[in-house]
Parts: sequence; structure tokens; C-alpha cells
Amino acid sequence: MTVPLRAKQEALAEAWREGLSGQEILHRSAALIDEFIAHRFAGAPAVQKARGAIAVVALGGYGRRELYPYSDIDLLLLHDRRSKKAMQEVAEALLYPLWDEGFEVGHSVRGVKDAVQFALDDFHFQVSLLDARLIAGSAALFDELRARYGKKVLDGRRLDFVRTMDAFKLERWQKFGSHTYLLEPHIKEGKGGLRDIQAMGWVAKGVFGLQDLDAIQSSGMLEAANRQAFESAWSMLLKIRNRLHLLCRRKNDHLIFEYQQEVAQAFDYRDTGGMLGVEHFMRDVYSHLQTVSVVTDLFFEHVHEVLGLTAGTSPEQQVERGIVLRGGTVRLTSLDELTARPLLLMRLFLQAGRLGAPLHHRTRQSVASSLFLVDDRFRTSKRVAKAFLDLLTQAEPIFPVLEAMLATGLLTGYLPEFAGVESLAQHDLYHLYTVDRHQLQAVAELSALRRDEPDLFAEIDQIEVLYLAALLHDIGKGRRTDHSVLGAEMAAGIGARLHLPEEVCATLAFLIRYHLYLPENAMRRDFSDREFIRQAAELIGDTERLTMLYLLTIADSKATGPSAWSDWKASLLAELYLSLKACLGAKCHLDGSDSEEEEQGVSWLRERILAHLDGRPTRMDVQSLPAEYLLSFGLPAVLHHLRVHTDKAARLAQQVLLFPEPGGRSWSLLIMGPDRVGLLAKFCGVLALHHLTVLSAQIFTWPDGTVVDTLEVVPAIPRDFEEMDWQAVERDFNLAVNYRLDVGYQLHERSQVQQYGPSRPVQQLERKVIVDNQTSQPYTIIEVYGGDNRSALYQLTQTLADFGLSIHRARIATEVEQLIDIFYVKNRAGDKLTEPAAVEKVRMTLMRIIGAEEAEPETAGVPQRS
Repeated sequence: MTVPLRAKQEALAEAWREGLSGQEILHRSAALIDEFIAHRFAGAPAVQKARGAIAVVALGGYGRRELYPYSDIDLLLLHDRRSKKAMQEVAEALLYPLWDEGFEVGHSVRGVKDAVQFALDDFHFQVSLLDARLIAGSAALFDELRARYGKKVLDGRRLDFVRTMDAFKLERWQKFGSHTYLLEPHIKEGKGGLRDIQAMGWVAKGVFGLQDLDAIQSSGMLEAANRQAFESAWSMLLKIRNRLHLLCRRKNDHLIFEYQQEVAQAFDYRDTGGMLGVEHFMRDVYSHLQTVSVVTDLFFEHVHEVLGLTAGTSPEQQVERGIVLRGGTVRLTSLDELTARPLLLMRLFLQAGRLGAPLHHRTRQSVASSLFLVDDRFRTSKRVAKAFLDLLTQAEPIFPVLEAMLATGLLTGYLPEFAGVESLAQHDLYHLYTVDRHQLQAVAELSALRRDEPDLFAEIDQIEVLYLAALLHDIGKGRRTDHSVLGAEMAAGIGARLHLPEEVCATLAFLIRYHLYLPENAMRRDFSDREFIRQAAELIGDTERLTMLYLLTIADSKATGPSAWSDWKASLLAELYLSLKACLGAKCHLDGSDSEEEEQGVSWLRERILAHLDGRPTRMDVQSLPAEYLLSFGLPAVLHHLRVHTDKAARLAQQVLLFPEPGGRSWSLLIMGPDRVGLLAKFCGVLALHHLTVLSAQIFTWPDGTVVDTLEVVPAIPRDFEEMDWQAVERDFNLAVNYRLDVGYQLHERSQVQQYGPSRPVQQLERKVIVDNQTSQPYTIIEVYGGDNRSALYQLTQTLADFGLSIHRARIATEVEQLIDIFYVKNRAGDKLTEPAAVEKVRMTLMRIIGAEEAEPETAGVPQRS
């Protein structure tokens, strides 16, 4: 029985298990198709009857003998004038069998002049002809094509060719990724991908006539020291792309999150050394992409220099002894200077940062080949340390300088601890970059903040410690331990090696130890809880540390990715920062005197309210309003609540009223009505039915039983405030409160019909329940970590109501499918939930709702994102 061609090709794609390189697998795959086409061509009656010359030419990847399982087969059916009329039948004889075998075939039928003219008009076809290869037919006709192509397309057009290649390369990077360390790299089109290798090959062929790596190396445009790593990276990228095609059973070159685990398992990566197998795999992927990026960038820099395309025409400028600025690049005057003065290794990058100019490619190579100079003496040198700290605080822009330091090996040579996170993958949907590049990006974000927030930076005396903290804040990752604690220990050692004073080293360690403190608590804590504010202020200690921690938090969040930063998170962080700053300024955490100040503040508020009422009657005695309520709202809000309570007394006695207000970051909903059991649960359920996501809630009940709840919400689907049917929301509130709308049933029914929220799985989703009786003095805090789904908040709040727990505050945060619900509760008696059996019963019931496995009880603390 004849084995189908597709089956042969897929079997061959697995040949890497036998030790074949990626290139050899693709070459054999192309040979299968060559044989198939040549056989059909030789036996086709249409070809035998044709008068004149015909040639079947492979183009593009197939022309390079790089044929993947589900890639297109690109063909040019070339003919002369006499065979033109026969070409339709010839094309059918060749293409139909390929289509029958299930292959996608890209083809064109052209004469020599037509093909060359089209190449002049279409750059993609132009470069595909560079890889043209004769499969069957007239060699003379194919040679005529190549000769005319060289004369008309390449000769005298070298500069245009390179400029066009540069433009297409930049456009491609902007679309598919201009970094080699993205969470989901595009193996073909992204920076450091296979297309960069192809672009290098096209320029080598088209501009210099260099046909392979041997020729490129002989020309001096590929360093012998880089070639082995380059070929290894190339081979691995080919194998990965092969595997993606087989896994998806279609053309696919994007190593997205869902496929990384499967590809890693196929290549036999396993969990070792405290890292997941997929993290080991992705670390290798990033390393290979970076290798390709560095080698191809060096190649193109060399090409630009040879062709006179290098930016800058100003005369050479002496920057300092041993360093010059020439042609827009920073250069080392001589390798001997570097050997005599190793300090120049660091000063090269300092000057590049000050001048905003890159290092010349030969200088970068000199740095990479001189890393033996980076010894213990170099690492403990005061002069080197000063240059390094100056670089962090003075370079603009800072990212390319640090990236070049990392690529040459100087950064990990100088800070060996950094090597532990180099190309370290973070297998989640939260982080956009690898750990090393994330830290470089955090420094860049800090530099941007320095321009935007000069007043905040003016509060910091030793700014270098803040920059150093940004560079090192995640340095403890990859060890399957608390990276903040480990990172603080490592950073303290680094600070001492850099000759920082002891108190500065302590600040550096503190910033890294607590770099997650503000964002975690901003999303989870009630800022009106004075006990929490006192505890936080006591921990931080002074306003300078607070400001540094605040700036580091913003830089870290922005550097993480778009899912880690939002207007809502920014507003919460700013509110927490200002609350802590006010507390630190008043030393409230030290003397505990703010309880008396709070009483004075409440009395002042009551007086101001009465003054604004100016004798107008209200249904609620202002003196009876709870102090906690008054401190949670400003004067205008309290007056508004009192007016509504008086003006709409009849309706409030019978129904719930809704007062929505638009805002820049979220929408604020004031809900007033008669108190009922489980009221918040019904509100949350109705809002979910109307595609509204709750961010936070403040729940108060006045002495007369009137509920005054304020909820911050955002739309779960794109829509404007004016597009919402708020009357329908209010109507459903009242139906639900009066048991005429089964919220739980409706949520269940709708969840069966449509997927709600993102469909992509988070590999490291936390599912846990923490009962905390330490952080807040008046409340028990219940923290629930689970998956983000439509009915979770409703089920959780309803369950708490069923247990007789009254919710007074709620924070709801969703971070890339990770739902984090924080509830401040009291029991029916108005006390904390402290009885151990009751605590465990509540905890286990909530655990079942979020689908968590049995776990040891957790009673306090906030988990850290790994």
C-alpha cells in the first residue's frame, strides 16, 4: 500500500528524536516534495506535448529546502514564449496531485521578463526569488531567470535593497514583537526569530553574493565565536516551529501560552532545580532568540557600516581616554586600553547612556571577549561601583544600555546574582517579559517616572538605591521560595560589595523585601481601617522609604505588563500612599493619639453637616449617624445621602433606589433601601447579570435600618455609562430583594449559554481561603482566592450571609483570571468570627465554592505572587 505523502512528511517531522538537526529534517521534508513534483512533471502528458521550455522552480522557504509540515509550497511555473499556451494544463497536472494530498500551494505562472518585473514591484517576491531552486524542467530557462534577476534587480541597487529590508524588519517587529523575551514569542516573525535569520541570508546573498554561513564567516560579518551558538539556536527554533505545526495540525508559528507546556513535554523538559519543565524550556527558547537577535543585529550593523549607512556624519569626538564617539556610535580606541584599564568596561556603557548612542558592534564584541577582566577586584572596585551607579541614574534612555550590558555578559559578570534570572521564564499570563528583561524595564519605567513626577523624586536623598532596587527587585526568583525574602538577602550583599553605607544597604534590602506590599494591600485592604494604616506605617518607618516604595511599585507594575496596571489600580495606590504619608507625618503609628483626633474629626463633621442643613429637617438624627460611616465619606456625600433619605422616604420604606454616577476609572453606585438578609449578595448577582464587575464595596446600615451601600463597578463588556439601562438594574434589584428574581438560577443558566471572561487557563491559579483576625481590630477579614467566573462573587456573599456574617467592606480584584475577594465581616452579635469550629466551617464551605482542594487552614497573611 502506498503511504500518503502527508503521512511521510509528518513522520519525518519527528526525526529530531533520532538526533537529526532541525535543518536536516526540513531538507528531507523538502526532498520528499521535490521527488513527488519531479515525478509528476516527468509523467505529465501536458509537459510532454508542450513546445518550448518549462521549468518548475521552488521559492521562499521551500526554495531554501526548509519545508515545515503545514507550510505553503511556493512554486513558480516558468515558461518561454512557445510553451505559454500549454501552461494551464501543466499547472493542473502538477497542482491537483498536491492539493489532493492536502497541501497548500502558492503558485504563479510567469515568463522570465514578467517574473523579474514583478520582483521589482513586489519586495516579498523579490526576496523569494533569492531562494529560487530548480526542481524540474529546463535548466537553461532557470539560468536565464537568475541572470536577468541579478542584472535588473540586484545590480546597482544594494543600498535600496538594504533600506527596504530594514523598513520591513522594523514593521515586522512592531507587529510581532520587538523583544526576544515576550511571554508568547513569535518563533518566525518576532525579533530573534527565523525571519531575522532569513533576512540576514537574503542580504548576504543579494548584496554581497555570500551563499551560506561559511561564506558569511569568511567575510568577517559572522564571528567564529558566535557561529556555534547561532547554529544551535537556529536548529532549535526550526524544531519548535516543526512541533507547533504538528501540534496544531495547521500552519502556526506563535508559541502561545497554551502550547508551551505541550512542546516542553514533547522535548522531554522536566521539573528540576525548583523550576517547572516548561520554565526550563522557555528559558532555553529565550536564550536562543537572544542569540539570533545579537548575531543578526551585529551582521546588519556591519552591513550598514560597509555600505556607508551608519548614522552620523560629525567628526570623531574624544569622550574620555580610550573612548570616542564616531559615526553615531561609542567606540573603544584600542583593546590594549581595555586590558590596561578594566574600568573602561563599565565606563563604555556609562558614556553610551550619557550620550544616548549605542556601542559600536566591534566594541561590543571586545567587551564580550574581555569578560575575564571582570574578577573579584573589578566587582569590589569603588570606581567601578561609582560608574555603575552613575549609569543607572544618568543614562537616558536606560533600557538599551542595560540590555547591551546583559547581551555582552557584563551585567551578569559584574552582578553574578543576576545570572540566576537571566532568560528566566515566568509561566503565567500576568508577566509580559522574562525576569531579567522585566527588571531592566522596571528601571526604564522609573526613569520615565523621574521625568513625570519630579516632586516625588525630590523627596529622595539617595536616588541610586531606588534605581538599584528596581534592577534587583525580582532577583530571588526561580528558587521556589519567597523571592522577596531571598532577594533582600542577596541585595544586601550586593549593596555591601558596591560600598554602599550600611543604612543604605538596609533600605535597599527593605525595598526588595516589601516591593509587593503596597500593591497587594491597595487591592485588598480598607484604607479607613486605622489599625491597618498604623501597622503599615509602623512597618515602613518614614516618608522617604514610603515614597521610594511607592515609585518602585508603579515602575514594577508598569514593567510587568498591561494586565498589572490600570487607572483603578493607580488610584488605589495613590490613595494608600497618601493615607500612609499623612499617618507617618502625624506619627500616628507611634503614639496612638489618632483615636482622639478621630473623635474630634467626627464632632467637626457633625457640626459642619448641621451648619449646611441650616435648620432644614431630616428624618435621620445627625448625632446618631455612626462615626465609621461619617469618616468614610466626605461632607457632600453625607449631605446627599441625608437629602435622599428625607425626600424619598416613602419609596425607601418599600424599595431599593439606585443612584449611578460616572467616573474616570469606574462607575460609582449609591444603593439605598430597607435592610434585608443577604442584600449585598443579591446586589452583586444582579450586577453580574447586567455585565458589571464589582471592584469594591462599602456597606453601612443606619440606626433606622436604611442601607447605604456604595459600590465601585466597571463594565465587563465594552460599553459607555450612557448605554447602561440603569432603570432595569434598579428594577432587578427590587425583584431580587423581594424573591421574584432567582439570581442564582439566572447566573447558572446564562453561564451554560456563553463563556464569561477570558478562556485561557492560568497555570498557577491560587485557590485558597484565609481567615485573618490580626490585621483589623473591629473586623474579621476573609480573603478568597479563586478563578474568575460570573457567579463567584454572588455565591461567596450569599454564603457569608447564610452563616449570619455581616459584610461591612469588600475589595474585589481580578488579576488575569485570578479572582481575589476580601470581605470585612462581623457576626450577628457585632463581634469578630473567632470560634475555631465556626471559622473552619466557613472556610471549608468557601473552599468548596471556589473548587479548592483540601488544604491546611490559613489564618493570616497575604500570599506573594511568584
